[in-house]
Order: sequence, then C-alpha cells, then structure tokens
Amino acid sequence: MVGHEQVKAHFLAVKEKVDIAKRWNKSMKDWTFDLLIHGRNGTAGRALVEGPDFTNAHTVAEEVDKVCERYQKHKEATWMAWAKTHSPGDGEPVGPEHFKDGITLEDVLGIKPWTFRNDSTTWNQLQELVGLRQVKEDVDHIVDLAEVNYQHQLHGLKPLPISHNRCFLGALGVGKTTVAALYAKILTELGLLSKGHVITKKASDLIGRYCGHSEGDTAQALEEAKGGVLIIDDAHLLYQERADGTNDSDDFRQGVIDTLVANVSGSPGEDRCVILCGYEDRMERMFLRSNSGLGRRFPLENAFRFTSYDDDELGRILKQKMESEDLVATDEAFKVARDMLSRMRRRPNFGNGGDVETLLNQANLRRIRRLTNSMSQFSTLTGQPLKPIDFDPDFDRSTRADENLNALFDDFVGLGHITDRFRKHQKMADGMRRYGIDPKPHIPWAFVFKGPPGTGKTSTARKADKLLYHMGFLSSDEVVICSVTNLIGQFSGHTGPKVINQFELGLGKVLFIDEAYRLIGDSFHKEAIGELVDVMTKPRYAHNMVVILAGYSDEMEELLMVNPGLRSRIPQMAPEECLKLLEKLLSKLNISLSTSTTGEHKAAVLDVLKQLIDSKGWPSGRDVETLIQTIIELVFTKAYEAEEIPGSEGLCVSCEELMDCLDAMLKDRGGALDDE
Repeated sequence: MVGHEQVKAHFLAVKEKVDIAKRWNKSMKDWTFDLLIHGRNGTAGRALVEGPDFTNAHTVAEEVDKVCERYQKHKEATWMAWAKTHSPGDGEPVGPEHFKDGITLEDVLGIKPWTFRNDSTTWNQLQELVGLRQVKEDVDHIVDLAEVNYQHQLHGLKPLPISHNRCFLGALGVGKTTVAALYAKILTELGLLSKGHVITKKASDLIGRYCGHSEGDTAQALEEAKGGVLIIDDAHLLYQERADGTNDSDDFRQGVIDTLVANVSGSPGEDRCVILCGYEDRMERMFLRSNSGLGRRFPLENAFRFTSYDDDELGRILKQKMESEDLVATDEAFKVARDMLSRMRRRPNFGNGGDVETLLNQANLRRIRRLTNSMSQFSTLTGQPLKPIDFDPDFDRSTRADENLNALFDDFVGLGHITDRFRKHQKMADGMRRYGIDPKPHIPWAFVFKGPPGTGKTSTARKADKLLYHMGFLSSDEVVICSVTNLIGQFSGHTGPKVINQFELGLGKVLFIDEAYRLIGDSFHKEAIGELVDVMTKPRYAHNMVVILAGYSDEMEELLMVNPGLRSRIPQMAPEECLKLLEKLLSKLNISLSTSTTGEHKAAVLDVLKQLIDSKGWPSGRDVETLIQTIIELVFTKAYEAEEIPGSEGLCVSCEELMDCLDAMLKDRGGALDDE
C-alpha cells in the first residue's frame, strides 16, 4: 500500500472513527479499530486495504457498519439471556454485569468459531437431519477453516481462501433446499456473509421468454442476493442436450449461464453465496458442455453430494414426520410402511423425503376414512393409531402369494414346470424370511423365455410380474414391453442412452424385451448387447426390476453365445477354487456343506465341477452363484416346510443334495454324470 492509497487509508480510518460516535453513539478502542482497518502489526487483517475493492471509498464504511450491526445483535442477545433469569424488581443491578457498553473484538471478527458448534442452534438443526453424513462433514470443514482464519486475523496473517459458492448435487427430496437455507445461516453466523437472507429461484424463473429477459432476471436475482444466498433449484434444467449428448440449449438458457459466469467471481471473501441445486449426472454434463467458466465459479470437486436415503433412514424420516404430526402407528403398520418405502425406492423418480410425506398423508386419510365410517364422534379419532391397511390396503399380499400363483396360472395348460419354478421361488423367500434374511438379493431377476410363436411368452411375463409384485419384490405390477428397435441407435453413441432409457422405464417393474434374438447384427446391435450387459451389473437396476429376454429357442441360444457377458463377466476358475467360493458364499447365509464333502466324496464333487467347467459357456464365478441360488432354494424351501427351526448350528447341505444340484446343472448344459 503506497502513495495515494496510504493517504486514503489514513483519512478513512480517522473519518470512520469519528462517524461511529455520530451514527451509532458507540465507542471503539484504538487497538480494536486498528485491527479492523489495518490488521495487527500493520497487515490488513480483513483484507480491506489490500483487496481489489479498496479503491471504492465505501468499503471501509460498509465494513464498520457490519461491525456495529454485530455489536447491536450481540447486545440484544446478551440482554435477552439476562432477562430470562432476572427482573428489575429482584434487587439486582439492571442489566448483565459482564456486558461492556462498547464494540468488542468479537464484534469486529465475528463469533469465535470454536464456540460455534456448541452455541449455534443452526448447527444443531443440521446435525439433527437424517443421513447426509458427507454433507455434514463438508460443512464441518468450512467451520474448521473459519477457526483457522480467525486465528490468522488475530495474528495479522492473510486468511485462507473460502469460496462460498457451491453445487448441491443429489436426487429429488434428499434435503438440498433445506440444507441450503441452514448453510446460509451458518455462513452468516461465522461472519462470512453480512445479511444471510435466502432468495430461492427455480431455473424456470430465470429462463426468459424474450431476448434479454434471462440476462436481466438473473442479474436482478444476483443483486438481490448480495450479503446473502441465492439458491437456484433444478439448475440442471438450464441445459438441454440432443440424443447424441451434444449441447442443444437455446439462447434463453445459455443467457442465464453466461450471466452467472459474468457476475459471480467465485473469489474468496465475496459477500454473496450462489448455490446450484440439481441432479448429479445432468449437472456434470452441463458443466462439461456449456460455458467453461461455470466450472471455475462452482468447482464440482467442492460440491455437496447428497446420497439417496436407505431403508433405515427413510424409516427414521417417517418417524420424525409422524411425531411432528402427533401420529402413532402399530408396530406391524410401521413395518408395512417400511416395506412399502423399500419397494418405492426402486422406482425411477422416487422422491425420497417427499414420497415419505406423501405416503404418510395418504395413510392418515385412509385412517380418518376408516374411523369415521365406524365411529359416530369425531373426538374418538384422536389417538387412534395407523394400521397396516392404512399404509397399504393390500398389505398381506405376500401371505396370499400361493393362492395368487394358483389363480394366475390356472388357465395355463402344459406350463406346470413354470408354475413349479415360481412356487419354489416363493417358498424359498418365505423360508428366508423365517430366518430374518432378506430374500430379494437371492431371487432371480433375469430370465430367458424361449419358444415358438404363440406359446405364451408374453402372457407368462405378465403373470410372473403380478406374482413377483404380490411377493413384494416389485413396486408395480406393470410390464414394460420393448422391442429391439427401442434399444438400437441410429448413429454412434445413440444406443447407450436408448438402452438406459428403457431400463429407467422398467425400474420396479418387468422389462420384457421381445424378439431379443434380433440383437444379433451389425455394430449398433453389438453395442446394444454390450450396453445391456453393463447396465445389468449396475446396483441401480440389479434386483430392482426383472428383465426378460424372449424369442425363438435356437436364436436365443445363439444370442447368449454372442456376448459371454450375458451369462457372466467373471474369468474361469479351477474346480478347487469353485468349491471354495461355493463354501464361502453359502457361509454368509449360515449354510454349511456336509463334512462328507471334505472327505471321500470331495473327488466326486470336484469331478462334476470339472465337467461343468469344460462344458460350453461355463463362466465359473457367475455359474457358481447360479449353483448357489439352486442350493439356497433347496435349503430354504425345506426350512419353510419344516415344522421347527433348527438350532444355532444353522442349515446344512448334504453331499447327496449337492450332487443332485450339480447333476441338474450339468444336464441343463447338455452333459451327464458318469455312472460311477
């Protein structure tokens, strides 16, 4: 700081010290004021005289006004705390004794960050939110930085940079807007924002209808947010793309983005915070393909990432909402609600917390309707708990799955083997539930329906869908039917999005791909098969829907051989490794192999495994898992039919049962066991 800047700094320092007494009728000690204007030991503690805005003569005046406003809030809070435990007539001096009528160091530098976590109700509100572990850690890191900077200012050191602007990335209903409001208050309490007010805009509010409107509306919102926070919700809607993934945004959307880039500096110390909320995948594509300056203003590596709630967290949210509305539920009703939320999570547009609220509102309406139909006085409604039928009128469908199975396939002739297959799945699921094991990961979710035209493949898919829905594995009894045409793109890069779109439509349902053998073809068809294999391995889809490939027998067999990934993507293993993997995976379900399989019968088991490995299309790891599914079905079907639950030793598979499963698998692959 040299020349005219030094003169200006001295002049403003003297002027502001005099003006404090006039405007605020308050005093400030020399050393405190010196820290505000110059920092300790002559450095600029608050970066006023060194910052780029110092040439504006109002900078120091505005900073002093902030200090005096903090003083006023500090004084009011101290008096309020004193008034809660004292009164003018109790004989004690009026007013808190420890309060000194003058601007303090805390008024200059803001609240001491190390006391913030204990004293801030806003911080406590954030911690009380369900889930959001990573987001809470990110906010905690900002408080840590504020602590370091507080010490830096006390010792005349340059503060570490803290950028306020953030992207809040996550699915619908995960608390992005709620956390954004709390984040604004936290920044204000830490002294990082002067006002802390929150302005919320949807992307559609900023997208104009005429030339220049987008720029004007966005600039106005940014101006109104000075000193506070501007939240732009659904920010991913500011970007549109073509089917091939290239930018297709119109001038109105681009105008909003360009105005943000032009008016948001992203530099530390900016007295404004802008938060962009949106879906993670679409926001990342927007940052990649729109204005390159957007990523510098809102670094994605600093984004707050909101994960969708799991079943336990959804249950906790439901309890919180019930308590806030003075509602109670029976234990069985709460379990039914949990099961419903678990199924709803498989839907493509699940609303997380929003859908929890919708479920509770619907249940309460059913409760009121049920009670008003049976009671004459309205006063009897209060205190009556929610029952299972209020959450799900068909809550006991799983107990009637056997009836439904017989009724569904009653008019089918010659399909007894299919009926038996689904009956085994049902019994296995019931047996696993008896042992407190979730059967969903162990129920097959991908099927191949092979046969000539008119053999009932589509009709069977519809009935299988209803059965799996009644068993509680699907969130809807709808079948999404698509042809190969719906999966094949018209140009390079077009196929992947089309495949994903069909899987999104099928989430929580049955996706029936008719005439799937037509996937055998040119490069686009091979791309579709590769994308199909890749998508089926993703947690979002695996076991959250049912995929059925249907077609003629020979052609379908050829399709399965085109890409080994349709059977498995795991390399081949030796027979001994297969047996070890078999034992390991079964042990996770407390199922053990008979001790005889480790003795004289082990060679026979390994011999059959070797024959399977040598058979056409065996991909080891995945087929071991298929073998395990057969064993699990056998074991838990027996457990379901047994009158008593075995003791703590768990369940056991005999050597004979294992050999029967291996024999069936080998025959299915066209081989046969040796007579010996």
